Amino acid sequence: MAHNRKIILLVLTVGWIITITVLSLMPPSGLPGIGFPHLDKIVHFVFYYVFFILCYYALSKETPPLSSLDNRAMVLSLTFAIVYGMIVEVLQYKMAYGRAGDVKDALANTTGVICGIFTVILIKAINKTTKRAN
Repeated sequence: MAHNRKIILLVLTVGWIITITVLSLMPPSGLPGIGFPHLDKIVHFVFYYVFFILCYYALSKETPPLSSLDNRAMVLSLTFAIVYGMIVEVLQYKMAYGRAGDVKDALANTTGVICGIFTVILIKAINKTTKRAN
C-alpha cells in the first residue's frame, strides 16, 4: 500500500509540474482574463506551494502523514522547486510570444515554496504531538 501511495504522489507531482509548465509558457491570449489585482502573483504562490508539498512527500522516505522530517527530501524539494521556478521565468523572458519573466513572479514562487516548508514542518509537529498523546 505504501508503494502505491508513492507512485500516486510521484504521478501527481509530475502532473503538477507539467501543469505549471504549460500554463506558464502558454501565450497569454490562451489564458482566461480575470480583473483581480495581482491574481498572477497569487497563482504563482499557489503553484509553487503545492509543487513543494507534492515534491516533498513524493521524495520522502516515509508515506504521509509523517512524524519526522526527511531533511534530504526537504533540501531536494526546496532546490528543485526554486530552480525550476527560475528556469520557467528565464524561458518566459527569452520566448517572444507575449510572456515576460518577472522578478516579482520569482519572489511569489519562492514565497510559495517557503510557506510549503512551514506547512510540512507544522504538519509534522502536529503529527508528533498527536503520536505522543496517544
